This record gives sequence, C-alpha cells and structure tokens, in this order.
Amino acid sequence: MPFVSKKPKLKVSEEELKILRSASQSRTMPLRTVERAKMILGYHKGDTIAAIARSLGTNRQKVERTIDKALAFGVNVALEDLHRKGRPRRISSEARAWIISLACSKPKDYGYASELWTNRALTRHIRENCIEQGFPELSRLSGGTVSKILSKSNIKPHKISGYIERRDPEFKVKSAAILHTYKQVEILREKANNKEDILKAYISYDEKPGIQAIGNVAPDLAPIPGMYPSISRDYEYKRYGTLSLLASIDLLTGKLYIKVFDRHRSKEFIEYLKYLDSVFPPEIKLVITLDNHSAHTSKETRDYLLTVPNRFSFVFTPKHASWLNIIECLFSKMTRSFLRGIRVSSKAELKERILKYVDELNQMPVVFKWKYKMDEIPGGVVSDV
Repeated sequence: MPFVSKKPKLKVSEEELKILRSASQSRTMPLRTVERAKMILGYHKGDTIAAIARSLGTNRQKVERTIDKALAFGVNVALEDLHRKGRPRRISSEARAWIISLACSKPKDYGYASELWTNRALTRHIRENCIEQGFPELSRLSGGTVSKILSKSNIKPHKISGYIERRDPEFKVKSAAILHTYKQVEILREKANNKEDILKAYISYDEKPGIQAIGNVAPDLAPIPGMYPSISRDYEYKRYGTLSLLASIDLLTGKLYIKVFDRHRSKEFIEYLKYLDSVFPPEIKLVITLDNHSAHTSKETRDYLLTVPNRFSFVFTPKHASWLNIIECLFSKMTRSFLRGIRVSSKAELKERILKYVDELNQMPVVFKWKYKMDEIPGGVVSDV
C-alpha cells in the first residue's frame, strides 16, 4: 500500500506559482530561497517529503520546516526566514550602563596609575569588581564584548580629542567688533568712488614665530623618471636657529607688509609699528586687528603709542580666537606652500627667501573677503564713506 502523507494539500494560486517558478530558476536570489521554492513546487506536484529531500540533496527536517511554513503562513512567508527573538540578553541594561560609566571615568579615579583606559585594563577592572557591584554575569566578560558595548554607545576611552574652553567673557562683543571691521572694509570696497578719499587703513596683523632655519647634511636628489618619482632627502639635517615673521595685510588692497626678526618682543612690535607709520600717509588712521599678545599692550608699546596720538586704533580678537584674524589665512598658505620642506644654508638665506616670497605675493595681491557669520552682526554697520 503506497504511503499517504498526513499533511494537507498546499493550495497555490496562479500568481504564487509564477513567483515559485521564477524563484526556483533564479540565479541572483539567495540559494536558500531557490531551494525553498523548489521544495514547495515539488510538494505542490505531489512529491513526498523524502523524494524532495533526495532530489535536492538535503534532509527531511529542512523540507518539512519549509512545507509547514507554507501551509501555516503562505508561500511568500515560506520563502523567507521567520522573525525570531534570538538568544536572551546575558548582560543586563544596568550592567551595560555600569560598564559605560566606568569607561567615561579615568583609571586614576580607581587607584590606578594610568590616565586612560585600555581595553584590557578596563575588562580586568570589570571582572574584578562586578560581583561587588551586583553584576555577576560580567565575571567572565571578554574584551571583545567590552569593545562592542562601548562602540554601540560611541565611547572611546583610549582616545583624547581637543577642545578650547571659552575663557573670554567678552567673546561675543569682541568677535562682533572684528566682524564690524570686516563689514566696514566690504562697504568701503564697494562704495568708495576714490580710494584717496578713504581716511582709514584696515590692517590684519599677527606674528608667526619659530620659523626654523633647517639645512641639509647631504644634497637632495632630483626625481628620475621611471625610478624615483619624488625628491629624495637624507634624514639628517642641521638647525641654524629660528626667525619670527611680523606680518600684516591691507584688507582693502591685499598688499602684505612684513618684517623678519630673530625675536618678537615689544621692541620688535614697536619697530614694526614704526614701519607701518612710515609706509602709510600721515593723514590715514591705521585700524589694526590683532590678538592679545603681551607685546601688544606692554608699557613700552603704550609709551610709543602716546608719541603718535590718533595714528593707530587696535581691535583685539577674543582669547583663543585667532581664527577670526584674516592674516592667519596667509600664514596657513605660507606653511603649506612655501615653508613645508624648505631647506636653507643659514638664517640669512631663510630671511631672504621669506622676503622674496612675500614680494612675489605682492605682485598679485589677493583681497580676502570674510564670509563666516557676516550677516549675523548685531546692530548692522554704518559706513564711513
């Protein structure tokens, strides 16, 4: 007597048959989907579970699971995996919160010498203290699990990132004054009919100290096509000392005014002010944007300014806000395109090349235009033109 299956017949619509036939012949669908489509088609034709398993080279249990899903939930559901809860959580939410709180503290707070946690040190501390804290499930915790828990919360206790604390209570007022100055320059540039009628020069000033004069011990080797694509340089070098660059840019014309010194004290700053005083007409008032370096407000500087009343007007940037000073754009460009990799035979050569570099820039001056938060200046700007 032939075997009669106790499973009910599978009712399949024409649309579902098309889906099954297409899936069973597909070369792009996952293999499990193709196999399940063949199982359902075979059962629909009347093949036994054993025959279907033999034809596909699989086991009866796998075929039965697919057929049972098709009978219970339909063809479309049977082709995919059912949603399952998965393994229950072994580490409670409270234990995870404790791990994260540890990672957000420093090892020295718990009597260790280190400043930062390593994964191994944090894991060891968790294992040694978990029972006392009421989390015995963490007694065999692995470092990999700690990494996963911290990564999910985007905590990286082994790293340090920098920030700048706002220490200047007058930051907004001072930054607004800087932006007012830049806006005034923009208005003058657009509306002034005759540059000779402008009675103020707007200047952005700063120092770039510590420019190293470094020389080669062995000569550089030029690139060779097909062999060495870049300049080759010996790793040893000589130090000849450092120079300080005092520089400013005329915000209306883009022209640069520089002096190079061995140091940058009040003495050098006063000498630079005298230089500016000599190159600008005496009837022009010099409005200088600069930072809070001690040389800019020293007794020597104040004494000099008293000898030239109404000649200079200083607009100070807030503390830790040198990025508001446009001259920093020049220093950034200079570092990237000129000073990077420079080699000289003496400090005198370095000074000569800096002066030549600035002369080249002054042949095609660039007028910098400040855009960041320019439209947020409180109170607007009244033009002097």
